[in-house]
Parts: sequence; C-alpha cells; structure tokens
Amino acid sequence: AEIFDAMIGAIEHAREYVYFSSYIFDGGPLGRRFAAALTGAAERGADVRVLLDGVGEWYSWQRASKSLLGTRVRFARFLPPKLWPPSFHVNLRNHRKILVIDGQEAFTGGLNIRDRYVDGDGDDRIRDLHFRMAGPVITQIETVFLRDWQFATGESAPPRPIPQPAGEAICRAVADGPDSRLDRLTTLLTGAIAGARQRIAIMTPYFVPPRELVAPLQAAALAGTDVALILPARNNLPYVHRATRHMLWELLERGVNVYYQPAPFVHSKLFYVDDYYAQIGSANFDARSLRLNFEMNVEVYDRATVTRLAAHFEAVRARSLRITLPQVDARSVVTKAVDGLAWLFSPYL
Repeated sequence: AEIFDAMIGAIEHAREYVYFSSYIFDGGPLGRRFAAALTGAAERGADVRVLLDGVGEWYSWQRASKSLLGTRVRFARFLPPKLWPPSFHVNLRNHRKILVIDGQEAFTGGLNIRDRYVDGDGDDRIRDLHFRMAGPVITQIETVFLRDWQFATGESAPPRPIPQPAGEAICRAVADGPDSRLDRLTTLLTGAIAGARQRIAIMTPYFVPPRELVAPLQAAALAGTDVALILPARNNLPYVHRATRHMLWELLERGVNVYYQPAPFVHSKLFYVDDYYAQIGSANFDARSLRLNFEMNVEVYDRATVTRLAAHFEAVRARSLRITLPQVDARSVVTKAVDGLAWLFSPYL
C-alpha cells in the first residue's frame, strides 16, 4: 500500500510527462486508481504513455486498459497476440516495471499492479520489493522505456536533460532481453558472484537458474562465502517450485544455505554481494527472465543502501525455514519423479 500510494501520488503531481510500463495491470480497484491518476495527468496536459505486455495484460479478467481507451493517455501493447497477420508469442514478454515522472523520479522493482498486494488477509496477499529513485539513473531508465515504446509503436521521443545527482549511490540501469547478443544480466551476476568475499544473498520467487550461474554459486560456497538463497515456501507456480526442488541438492551439497520464506507468496527480487553491491529490478533467477523476457535491473554501488537491504534480508532469513540436504533426499520416489518431470521444462520456466 505504501509504494502504490507513492506511485499514484507522483503521477498526480506530474507536470510534463509520465512513462509507465507494467507486465500485469489489473482492472480492479487498485488498477482503477492508477487509471484515474494517469488520465488526470493527461488531462492536465502531461504526455502520458502506458505500455503493457500483450500477454501479461490477460492475467486479469478486468483489464485496466479499458479504462484508458478514449482518454488522452497514449496506450500501446508490447507484442500483442494477433489473428491477422498471425502472431502469438508465448515467450519474448516485456516483464519490465517502469514508472518515470518528469525525469525527476522513477520507480522500478518487482511490483505489478494487482489487487492481491493490498486486498485480502494473511496468506492471500502478495509481498514484494519496489524502489523509488532520483538522479542521473532516471535518464537510463527512461531510455529503456522509450526504446520499448518505439518498438511497439514506431514512435520516437526527444532526448531529455540528465538530472542532477540526488544522492551518494552510484547506479546503472541494465536492460536485457532476447534482442541482445550478450546475456547482460547473466554475465553481470556471474561476475558479481565471482567477486564476492564475504556473502552472496539472493531472494527470488522463481529459481531455475541457467547452468552458468550454478557453478559460480557452488564455487563461492566452497570458498567459504556465505551464500544464502531465500525462496517462497508457497509458490504461485507449483511446477516452478517442483523444478527448483529437483536441483537444490546441487547447491546444498556444496554448502549453499537455502531457506523457504513462509506464506504469503513473496514476489521480491533482490541480489547483493558483500556490503557494497546490489541489483534490484524485475528479473528472476530463471531462464525465462535471463534468456526469454525483456527485463531491467538497476545496479547499485552504495554501502548504506546495501546495509538497509541486508537488514531486510536477514530479518526474513531469521523467520524462514532452513532446508537441508537430508530433507531434500527424503522425498518419496513419486515426488522426485514429478519434480524431475517439471525440471525437464526448465529452459522455459
């Protein structure tokens, strides 16, 4: 509720432009609040552009995009399904979460626009991490959005002035996707893991990593680095949970610490190394994010920021259930077989 109020408040104070991109945009009460704020900004004369993923939009029966049609909001879909000419891409989805206001502030992280974040009690809710930023990194985030917008609409936009520094953290936005010849995020994560000396912390809802990341995590743990992985005990995609469980022995056997975070479902994405480097954004630790989706993470070099993130991570770790190798090995033969079957589809999970 706190972050949604901040995002809507920023839109309501926009003067020049609002750039908004989301994978899921529910049309329930929360979505209608966002739609009203976006429409209001457009009516005040701001250039409001909304880009939704053409498949992610269908996660909701009540599509918020209907509230934007006929308004001054400029709305587009990223690779929407088409009957003619025939076009349907289950993969190649735009999973980025971006909100930029007047080039002065930006929001990114794991949050979709869904009522389950604020409605319901206890286990029915979703928990997540989202971040508000200011400073020169906003120009980089804005550039990622405008490239996606140009791909979806063919329209370009004029460059904006780079904002003045707004803090001590050094940040860089990193866009990755199937249009890139270099797997940027996988390469950066591999390098960060290899450079760790004390700790590596990973919090992700979906963990089906490419082989390029498994070996560095094993090597770091064997070298004495505290490698901690926190996963949701209750996953909204049971087949991903099973595929993950199939390969956990590879990490547990090498000393990686694995924890299940209790319900409700936690959609947070967080990665940090030692006490100086972190990545925040939309990418999960799975092949879909690192190979098939269009994603954006922000690198953060800042001791104070990482200290705050570490405090959150350690608080979650303290209330989570540690998973051991004997527990994983004790699964029944049937359970192991089903988990293994799910793992066969890991390149697309």
